[in-house]
Amino acid sequence: MANKKLDISKSTIPLAETEIVSPALLKSRKEIAKEKLQELIKEETKLVKGIFQCFETPGSSIKITIKKYPGIQPFDKVMTDGEIYEIPLYVARHLNGSDVSAGAAADSELRNPNIGTCSYPVHGFLMKNNEWNQNVGMGAVGNYSAIPVPIVGIAKRVKRFGFQSMEFAGA
Repeated sequence: MANKKLDISKSTIPLAETEIVSPALLKSRKEIAKEKLQELIKEETKLVKGIFQCFETPGSSIKITIKKYPGIQPFDKVMTDGEIYEIPLYVARHLNGSDVSAGAAADSELRNPNIGTCSYPVHGFLMKNNEWNQNVGMGAVGNYSAIPVPIVGIAKRVKRFGFQSMEFAGA
């Protein structure tokens, strides 16, 4: 029998490290991020047609100015409630309170495109059931105590502006 030598390094080094890969074939994270940004810019600069909605002061005109992507001219236009406009998709999404690029670098389960632009938060109070007050009868009304307990966080958001696409309205 031939005397075989056991090479332990082959069994401990992962296969990917042992293969020789040309540096020209590898992309850096920065290049990958630039490519993703270019794809987002291409998608979000497409024009969409729809109706501008002003929920805060119906019938009014509002100046909308949005700068989002580098190298793209800022959107700057006076828009009137109920009028039809053709605007970039990123402006329509901004008016509706969403952003597909928000958290794009995060894990897919952590991404939240609802950023709440063009709306304001309303904090509410919850009347929590208090058994001690109920049993003793100190300030209890029905099943609730008289002491409000604030909800941690935002109870709801009130929209100021919106954009209703004509594509989905059947026009």
